[in-house]
Amino acid sequence: MKILALDTSSKNASVCILEDETILIELNNEDEKTHSQKLMPMIDTAFQKTGLCLSDIDLLACGVGPGSFTGTRIAIATAKAFVDSMHLPAVRSLLFRSSGL
Repeated sequence: MKILALDTSSKNASVCILEDETILIELNNEDEKTHSQKLMPMIDTAFQKTGLCLSDIDLLACGVGPGSFTGTRIAIATAKAFVDSMHLPAVRSLLFRSSGL
C-alpha cells in the first residue's frame, strides 16, 4: 500500500510517501510562513523523485495538529482536493502531547 502523508500544522511542513512500512521519500520545509506556497511543489518533487503519481497512491494521511489552525487547513484542503478528485481513502493523524502529569 502506498501512502501520501501531509502535515502543515507546525513550523515544519512535511510530505512523505511510504510503501507499506518503508519510507520512499520524506521532504521538509521549516519556513512556517510559506506552507501554502511550498506544499504543492513539495508534493510534485516527491512524486518526481519516486517516479510515482497521484493515481499510484492508495491512501492519503493528513496531520491535524496540534498546531496552527491556518497551517492545518493548508494540508487538509490539499488532501480534500486529492480525495475528492481521485476518490482516495483518507485518514487523519492527531499527535498528543504529554501533559507531564
